[in-house]
Amino acid sequence: MKTEEKAVLKTTGSAAGILGVSTKTLRRYRDLEGGFLIQDKDWFFGAFDNSPIRWDINRCKEALSKRRKGFSKYQDFQLAKKILEDQRKK
Repeated sequence: MKTEEKAVLKTTGSAAGILGVSTKTLRRYRDLEGGFLIQDKDWFFGAFDNSPIRWDINRCKEALSKRRKGFSKYQDFQLAKKILEDQRKK
């Protein structure tokens, strides 16, 4: 049985440094911006409007790893879209 890892949440600046991308790029990767990082799974809004966004480092690393291994190179956009939708259901 797989044990679930505890989420490691970081602010945008810290997460960007750990993941090796800029803060602007990390924000663009959110599903709100048409990206592949999913709200309430990979990233979370704070309790208030001015609270910082928190990023689950482990889930973000996994998502970035999948993208870097050729996920973004699918010729058929519909196939990539279906895979993303399936991941959101999990």
